[in-house]
Amino acid sequence: MTSAAPPLHAHTVPDPVAALQQRWHAATRRRSLLQGTDRDMAQALVGRVFRPHRLEPARAGTGLNMEMQHLDTGLLGLVGLRYGTDVDITPGPLERFYLLQVPLHGRADIECGEHAFTSDTRCASLLSPAPDLRMHWTADNEQLCLRIDAETVERFMGAWTGQPVRRLPTFQPQVWLHQQPRLLDLLHQFVYLGEAGATLGAAQVLPLSAVQLEYQLLVALFTGQPHDGLEALQAHSPPVAPRSVRLIEDHVVAHCDQPLTPETLAQLAGVSVRSLFLGFHRYRGISPMRFLRQVRMQRVRQDLLAADAGTRVADIALKWGFTHQGRFSLAYQSCYGESPRDTLRTATQAHAVRSPSTRAG
Repeated sequence: MTSAAPPLHAHTVPDPVAALQQRWHAATRRRSLLQGTDRDMAQALVGRVFRPHRLEPARAGTGLNMEMQHLDTGLLGLVGLRYGTDVDITPGPLERFYLLQVPLHGRADIECGEHAFTSDTRCASLLSPAPDLRMHWTADNEQLCLRIDAETVERFMGAWTGQPVRRLPTFQPQVWLHQQPRLLDLLHQFVYLGEAGATLGAAQVLPLSAVQLEYQLLVALFTGQPHDGLEALQAHSPPVAPRSVRLIEDHVVAHCDQPLTPETLAQLAGVSVRSLFLGFHRYRGISPMRFLRQVRMQRVRQDLLAADAGTRVADIALKWGFTHQGRFSLAYQSCYGESPRDTLRTATQAHAVRSPSTRAG
C-alpha cells in the first residue's frame, strides 16, 4: 500500500470544511432516510443508495447510533451519513459510480486499490469505480457523500474529446481540500440549491441550476484532481468554424431558458466540447458558457425591471441559473453599474407610481 504524504504545511491549514458543515447542519430541507440502531437495516438501506457491502461494528457487541439524511439537488443528491460507532465497511469495487466523501466530523481510514490514507476534515476522498475499497469509520465520523454515476463521467469525457471512451478514468483518491476551494464552493452551492429548490419548487429552480452545477463539478474534478485520463482530455481537436459559432449563438439566445450545457451545444455544432471552446475563444474571445451567462444576465435584468413588489432578487437569479448569490451580484453590478437590489427597488417604486393602489370608498 502507498499513501501520499500530506503537504509539509498541512498542520498550519485551518479546517476548510467548517463552513460547509455549518451550512449542511443548518439546511432545513434535509430528509431523514434512516435513524436507528439496527445494523441489518442500515446495511440494506445504505446498500440500496450506494452499493451492497459488508458493515460490521469494529468491536463485537457494539450497537449503532446511525443516521442517514438526503437533500435533493435535482441531478445529484447529497447524502449525510454517520454510524455513531467505529465500523468497518467493505464494499469492494464501486463498479457503477464514483463517490466523493467529505468528512464533516471525525475521520475514515481508507484502502482504495494501492492507496491507504486517512480522510478527515482536511482530506476528502474521491473513490473511482474500479479499485477495491475498504473503509474504517470512527464513531464521530460524519460524511457528506455525493454519488456520480459512471455514465455521467463517460458522457462528459466523450463530449469533451469527441471520441468514444475506452476506459473510465481513475482518480487519485486523496483530495486535499485546502487545494480545492472551487470544489468546496460547489458543494456549498449544492446545499443552497437544495434548500432553494424545496422552497421555490423544483420545477422553477432546478432545471437550469442543477445541470449547470453538475457540469461545473465535473470540470472542477477533472481539472483539479489528478487522474489517468488527462492525456485523452488534452488530445488535439480543431476549433469549430465561425459559421457554427454563429449557429450556437443564435440557439443560445433563443433557448437560454433551457438547461444548456457544453455537451448539448457541441452536439448541435457536430463537434467535441474541446473544439467548441477553442472556436469560441478564437472567434469571440470568450467561452460559450460565458456567452450563455451574458444572455441569461440580460434576462435577469429584464425580469427585475418588470418585477412586482415582494419579488426577491435570489428567486430571479436562481430562475436563470445563478446559484452563487455573491458572485452573481458582483457580475451584475459590473455589467449594469448598479446592484440587482437597486434595479429591483427602482423598478418596483416606478410601478407603484404608475399604478397607485385604490381604496374602496
